[in-house]
Amino acid sequence: MAWTAAGCDTSDDTDFPRSIALAKKTNRPLLLAFLGTDWSISSLKLDREVFDQAEFADDAKYNFLLCKLHFYQSQERSPEIVRQNEDLAERYHIEQFPTVVVLSPDGRELGRLGYIPGGVDKFAGAVNTLLVKSRSSSP
Repeated sequence: MAWTAAGCDTSDDTDFPRSIALAKKTNRPLLLAFLGTDWSISSLKLDREVFDQAEFADDAKYNFLLCKLHFYQSQERSPEIVRQNEDLAERYHIEQFPTVVVLSPDGRELGRLGYIPGGVDKFAGAVNTLLVKSRSSSP
C-alpha cells in the first residue's frame, strides 16, 4: 500500500487517532487544521492556497503531517466525524476558524497558526519557525 496521502490527507475529514499514531511512529509534527471551508473565507483560502497544493504534500520538503478537521454548515457528515471534530475543538479550545494547532510527535501543543497569505512557502515557513522556537525552548 502506497502512503501517498500520509503527508496530506485530501479527503473531507481525517482520522485523528490514525494521524496522531502516524506522527508518533514517524516522529513528525502534526498540523491539526480546524476548518470551516463552506462559511469561512480564510479557511477556504488556507485550504486552497496551502493544503490542496501538491507542493505542500512533498514530504521531502515539508516534514509534517496534516489532519484536516472540517466544520461544515452545508454538508452532511457521519455522526462519528462530527463528534470527533467537536471533541477536538473543545479539547484545544478552538474559538476561530481557521486554527491550525501544531502538535509534537508525542501530542504536545507547540503553537497555533491561522491563515497566512502567500501560499505554501509562507505558511510552511511559519510552521518551521514555530517548530524551531519550540525546540530551542524545550528542556
